[in-house]
Amino acid sequence: MSNRLDRFATTREASPEVSLDIAQLQSRIAELEKAEITQLVDPQLLDRSPYQPRKHFDPIKIAQLTASVDAWGVLENVIVRVVVAGRYELVAGERRQLAAIAAKRQVPIKMMELSDRDARRIALAENLHRVNLNPIEETWAILNLLAVDLEIDSTDEVKSVLYSLANVAKGVKSRENVSPKFNDQQTIVERILTEYGIKLLSFVKTKLPLIKLPDNVSDAIAAGLDHTKALAIAKVSDAAARDNLLRAAIEGGMPLTEIKKQVKSLKPQEEPHIPSPQLRVKNTITRVVTAKVWEHPDRWSEVQSLLERLEALCGEVGTSENPAA
Repeated sequence: MSNRLDRFATTREASPEVSLDIAQLQSRIAELEKAEITQLVDPQLLDRSPYQPRKHFDPIKIAQLTASVDAWGVLENVIVRVVVAGRYELVAGERRQLAAIAAKRQVPIKMMELSDRDARRIALAENLHRVNLNPIEETWAILNLLAVDLEIDSTDEVKSVLYSLANVAKGVKSRENVSPKFNDQQTIVERILTEYGIKLLSFVKTKLPLIKLPDNVSDAIAAGLDHTKALAIAKVSDAAARDNLLRAAIEGGMPLTEIKKQVKSLKPQEEPHIPSPQLRVKNTITRVVTAKVWEHPDRWSEVQSLLERLEALCGEVGTSENPAA
């Protein structure tokens, strides 16, 4: 999604440059949707918004809407904007368009003059407010909405800002996160996350990892698997074992606690760490000094015996390495 940010940057010179308040945009869309139907077009002329975060639609709900459209037609306007002569880009109403295509019916449209920035903002905000996005779609929507208001081109840069903010929340400071620019970014991020009831640390810990999941795990989330279960399953490094656990979790309705047990059992056994001889000697001396064993008579006598034996061994080693001496 981050690669699509500039896709329509030069397609519409006439678009207004002044961004409107999201609430104003949503209010205007609501008015246009319910306005008198005056123009019908072939739904195939409507192109999906490149800023639409939703990738999956409930097939049952689409089928129900298709049946309604087949019987009565599309009763509310679909909101569009013109980006290429003779075609339209969807702003709001994609489900109605899909139903109209399936029912072979025309769709009523109303056009809005929107800048690319506002088209992107409204697509993201409309879906976050109106539609039950799955956790991955929601994460991408939030990242892209932040990119718009932070005026950043890449969602990777947005993630860097979020990680830095999370470090600040944990008490970690650096030269970068005390600059005026960083403070402005912090204000914007806090405003947007608060608007959608999202906690920064929770978002960074449990939502950002979702966009890097293996494809089949992502598909399982889209199909309804709880994202916390998906994150746990994704920790299994062996692909075959991960697939088997994923299948068992879906088919058997496995609880999270059981999934975590299975994940733990599937982790490769780590070889015990054996320190180098030099490190072992150094660590032992440090522990002896730290413990101040000479202040404990019952232990000091035994330690003295060990020290004498070590001194003798060191002397033997020195002699064997320097026979001429």
